[in-house]
Amino acid sequence: MNLNKVIRLLAIFSIIGGFFRALMCPLALVWGMNSPQELTAGVLGTLFMGLGIFGLYFSAQKEFGKLGFTGFILYAIGNFILMGMVFTSLVFAVYDPKVLQMDMPPLPILVASPFMMVTVMLSMILLGIAVLKTKVFSTVPAILLALAPILNFIPFVTDFSVLAWGVPFMWFGVEVLKKSRGREVVENLSSENRNL
Repeated sequence: MNLNKVIRLLAIFSIIGGFFRALMCPLALVWGMNSPQELTAGVLGTLFMGLGIFGLYFSAQKEFGKLGFTGFILYAIGNFILMGMVFTSLVFAVYDPKVLQMDMPPLPILVASPFMMVTVMLSMILLGIAVLKTKVFSTVPAILLALAPILNFIPFVTDFSVLAWGVPFMWFGVEVLKKSRGREVVENLSSENRNL
């Protein structure tokens, strides 16, 4: 399996992850925040987005530069901490829901939460700016991604901020798939010409 095929697989993961992240919004509206349904989508979203970010980054790593690399590293670290926290919340929601209603969360969540929030929010802003600066992906999802952390703090919009997080990952994943297919066609034509 060559790098182009790996990037395509990771782009598919990005699309799947973005879908589950965006799905958290309607699930939370129907079953409520921290419901098992919403948290299951959250675990799947963070898992696949955490893998998908590698495909998004490696598809344009030369263009991204230091800013994109910093955003990528921060996102990879913060996202996997977030996945662990969401998974922990899912376990509590299923087996001991009272823990999620406590004023003081369990110590591991209390310690990891601020670090995760800073890394994920900063990485989304940096990645959005890097995409806008380099134009490796479309402008609209880049703006959405950069605004998603800010939307978390705006009343009446905060419940929909996961859409501004999930949609860009789906959009970028589709764009990477299209680019990688184009590269594959060029590579196949080049190899055929060499064989002639």
